[in-house]
Amino acid sequence: MSKLSTAVAALLPIMLGGTCAAQRPGLAGQACLPLDAAQRYRLIRYVQGKYNLPVTLGLDVGDSAANELCYRKLDFRSQDSHRPFRLTVYASPDLRFLSRDLMDDSVDPACEERKARLDMAAKLDESGNGPSLGPKDAPVTIALFSDFQCPYCANAASGLIHDVFAGDGTAVRLVFHYFPLLMHAWARPAAEAAACARQQGDSYFWMLHDYFFEHQKDLKPETLRANLIEYAAGIHGIDPARLNACIEQKAAAAEVDRDLALGASVGVTGTPTMFVNGERVTGYRQEEIRAAVERARGQSAPGKEGAKE
Repeated sequence: MSKLSTAVAALLPIMLGGTCAAQRPGLAGQACLPLDAAQRYRLIRYVQGKYNLPVTLGLDVGDSAANELCYRKLDFRSQDSHRPFRLTVYASPDLRFLSRDLMDDSVDPACEERKARLDMAAKLDESGNGPSLGPKDAPVTIALFSDFQCPYCANAASGLIHDVFAGDGTAVRLVFHYFPLLMHAWARPAAEAAACARQQGDSYFWMLHDYFFEHQKDLKPETLRANLIEYAAGIHGIDPARLNACIEQKAAAAEVDRDLALGASVGVTGTPTMFVNGERVTGYRQEEIRAAVERARGQSAPGKEGAKE
């Protein structure tokens, strides 16, 4: 079990038994009936339409009572491992309203927010086997969802990696997640190419990572692959023919799909989006990232000084 997962497992029982427990009784004894076939069908069709999913993509929905008032937690999952999709929402008792979040005013909001961060950190940590920089046991983990054609992501790469991250490489771990947006013509092919390069070594991924962002304004969909293979031919140790074959066979497409599904499941809609020990930071503002890192560092080291003045 990783350091973050261990922390979550240790803290949740304390939090749920303390101030995060409900502060007023609910409706005891009320039965919350499971979804019937017609309700499942209607919910699945709605999610397919809402997220532009093909009807051929089989979806399953699991439901559980979120509380004693019969608000439900719905977990949508694709049945096709090659086209992963996962979405968690909450439904009103009559199933009319769906929401990403369910706020309960009987719970201490500060405690609830901390629990949500820990839950998010654990979920991302379980999927944190992507390209990374920094030690796995670092007290601060940044999960970055990025798009190689996104200009804001290029700013985040140069600022975050070469400033915030590089300034304290032993205390921070950065995990990269592919999140190419449909509006960007060569973002998806670039993501698959970078994932192919990583099959030959993590260092090759980071070389392509830097190449895409540094040449972002010059790259075009029709010349991307040729330019990439030409660049790879000059990288010592990489096998350009193996890289080209991987790209041709789309051998890394599933890895990109998994990151897209993970991003959708945690509410990522734009890039760059970062989670610093589970705390969401959207966009790129250097001072906000630094502040989030300092907060995470203070929270991960009880008894030590938190954020710097």
